[in-house]
Parts: sequence; C-alpha cells; structure tokens
Amino acid sequence: MADEHVRVPILRRLAEQAMSDPEFRAVARTNLDEALTTYGYDLNPAEHALVLRFRSTLEEAGVDLFLSPELSMDLNALLEPDELVSIEREVKARGGGAA
Repeated sequence: MADEHVRVPILRRLAEQAMSDPEFRAVARTNLDEALTTYGYDLNPAEHALVLRFRSTLEEAGVDLFLSPELSMDLNALLEPDELVSIEREVKARGGGAA
C-alpha cells in the first residue's frame, strides 16, 4: 500500500497548527474535514484514521488539540515518552514515516 504511507511531518504540522491557531480550531470544532480541506491538508486514509484516533485518545485523556479554546503546549509534552514510542512504532508498522 505505497499510497498509504503516513507522512509524519504533515501530521506534526497539523498538530502544531491545532495547538496554535484558534481560527483553525474554530472550524475543526464543527467540521474537522472542512478544516483539513480549508487549511490545505490532503490526508490519505491512513493519515486521516490516525488523526481521528489521536484526537479520540486525547479527548479520552481530557485533552483536545482541536476543540480546546486555548492550548499552547509542545506536542511532546502531551504524551509520555513510551506513548511517543508506541505511536512511532504504529506509524512504522503502517509503512509510514515518509515525508
């Protein structure tokens, strides 16, 4: 599935924008897909699924990158080191990591 590679730099940029851009969050709050399209994120199905899973996991933990009105944390500060390793392993298992 060569077209299903997860582009980590794009997902990182998306997470950073979600944390720092209140206008993006305002759109994503009501329609994530519209926000992704409006702001130029053309995610493949694997990336889209990871975004939804990541968002759901953060919501369960009480943190929401997309819906929080004020959030100014470093992405790495949101997750424990073992969680980052787990995400990296999942991305690699899906054949991701390509820019």
